[in-house]
Amino acid sequence: MVPGVEELRDALTGDVLVEGDREYDRARLCFNLLIVRKPAAIARCVDADDVATALAFAQENDLEIAVRGGGHNPAGHCSVEDGLVIDLSRMRTVEVDPDARIARSQGGATWLDFDAATQQHGLATPGGVVGSTGVTGLTLGGGIGHLTAQFGLTCDGLVGATLVTASGEKVHASEEDDAELLWGLRGGGGNFGVATEIELRLHPVETVVGGRLEYEGDGVGEALRRFRDLATDGPRDMSIQAQLVPDTDDQPKLVAVPCYTGDGDEPEALAGLRSAAGLVNDSIRRHGFLDQQRIFDPGYGVDRNYWKGHFVHELPDELIDILVGAMTSLGRPPGGILMESLHGAPKDVDPSSAALGYRDAAFNISVMASWEDAALDDEHIAWARETTAAIEPWSVSGGYANYMQADEPLDRVRAAFGSDSFDRLQALKSRYDPDNVLHRNQNIPPAA
Repeated sequence: MVPGVEELRDALTGDVLVEGDREYDRARLCFNLLIVRKPAAIARCVDADDVATALAFAQENDLEIAVRGGGHNPAGHCSVEDGLVIDLSRMRTVEVDPDARIARSQGGATWLDFDAATQQHGLATPGGVVGSTGVTGLTLGGGIGHLTAQFGLTCDGLVGATLVTASGEKVHASEEDDAELLWGLRGGGGNFGVATEIELRLHPVETVVGGRLEYEGDGVGEALRRFRDLATDGPRDMSIQAQLVPDTDDQPKLVAVPCYTGDGDEPEALAGLRSAAGLVNDSIRRHGFLDQQRIFDPGYGVDRNYWKGHFVHELPDELIDILVGAMTSLGRPPGGILMESLHGAPKDVDPSSAALGYRDAAFNISVMASWEDAALDDEHIAWARETTAAIEPWSVSGGYANYMQADEPLDRVRAAFGSDSFDRLQALKSRYDPDNVLHRNQNIPPAA
């Protein structure tokens, strides 16, 4: 046991777990089973004072710090070997001000918590598509989902945040209080402090037309081309993404997921995609936004994952053929390839309002290797790296911070923001975390 852990237990309103405690193994579990670590202690905080106490304890005892919200980051930044995890999972309250159309979400809230609260008022924000994902982590890394075309990236709706810095200071970022810090939080991740609460702008959304369109056989390539055309030139009231996955015969299958917020139950823009050959399932219908949010519902901590990708300026036929071919190149089911469209509202936002630098991209293409057998680690990781390398000729920036693995070089992190924004982020890091105490993230080192 870490010396002094009993003192930490006494000082926290929340609780502290160490190996041997009944809930320790569940609390240290990451979404990604490729990452298995044993923290020296897990501080399950209930408020900002607990967070400040845990930060001070870790530094006094020379313990490396990890911060856990939803635990979904594929790099496993939510855990640390022999260090201290600041676990926010007991801080999940979401307060909604329907008149101001603002939601205040605590640092450990998930998208299921958030959407359940906001939908009681017929409101939503463009957020994550997996309910167990943490709201704060996804927001601070950008945020792409079912309402991106209509309302922008998740971070575009960030209007305020309360942080506990590495020194234990509580700071608030907003346009009035600290506009530069707010700018940095729109994409800069957890580099500047532990976010104990964030404030997000809301929009009226109750029902949408959405669901899944699934294609198999020889029609997959053509369906992907029609998805490309719709995502590039489609209406502003329709977000859409697609994923290549294996079918039951381990051949490529395309799953397209539109989300339409306009009038009528049969969007004319979907006609071409729905008429593509190879359609084996059409579940498009008008349903509640919570039903749309449940379309992707992967298990937590059930498989091993290695993700790499690029933002691209286009999705030409040549690249489509490469992606479809990659689904059988490993000789076994490799995982999937996700294509998220960035058309519509993200292009309207003033680029200077946020730190991230990929608004000019047409798509985010993410190669998501997933498997269960540890003996296959090297093969699946190599598949993801080789497939991502084939995408690189069309890339426009570094990768998506929310999907990056821990082995991404600093140049890739810098490219995700652009050199000027990265310099500003380094200045913020020097101001709020000059010793880089909070470095288990897509790290922005302090300015030299």
